Amino acid sequence: MWGYDIEYAGELAEDYDIYIIERPDVPVPEIDREQITIPGRDGDLYMSDKTVKDIQIPINMNFMTEPDRWGEKFREAKAWLLGNQTGILRLSDDQEWFYRVKKVSIGTSERTCKEIGIFQAVFVCSGYTYREDGATSHAIEDVKRNNWGKCQPIYVIKGDANCTLTVNGNPFKVNVGQKCRIDTERQLTYRDDGQLANADVKGDYEDLYLQPGDNTIEITSGVALEIIPNWRSY
Repeated sequence: MWGYDIEYAGELAEDYDIYIIERPDVPVPEIDREQITIPGRDGDLYMSDKTVKDIQIPINMNFMTEPDRWGEKFREAKAWLLGNQTGILRLSDDQEWFYRVKKVSIGTSERTCKEIGIFQAVFVCSGYTYREDGATSHAIEDVKRNNWGKCQPIYVIKGDANCTLTVNGNPFKVNVGQKCRIDTERQLTYRDDGQLANADVKGDYEDLYLQPGDNTIEITSGVALEIIPNWRSY
């Protein structure tokens, strides 16, 4: 075999004796734009909040097994892929990045001979790719410089106090209550036990996004702050 592999939901295709026929073509995401026509004006206007549409990554796979285990092998493949409808997809030649999968579908399997099956899995993913090192905690100084696109971090605050987190001049007040997480993508604040704490904050989650380039991040003294930046790119 030529050695190319994918990892989905923490498991490799090779773990199931499934092999990737060819490297998938990954599409460029389309940026959402609203088209506006104004009578008497040449051409149209396009307005965008710079959100992106989902992408579809089709991956052709095959497997080889004993003729009397052909159906069982295909069921194993379906259980792996369809049993995890959300997860992380990694391509073996792009180790520093991953895709967030929202849905998986499988087309009809072709039995090319008694031992071999070929099928296609289609992964519907967020239009962004995410950096592996952006999914772990960092100190403030490590994330002030964002070399990629606008990202939606998680701020982890420890300390029994009311504090103010200020990002790029935008204040966000929170009653920490020992430890809390501010998830800017989901627009939720919650404690370690999962209890929601949205009533204990004041501010706009979107103001806490990290912009491309240099950012300023400050927090009230007496509390500790770690940041999961969720660095991403098109």
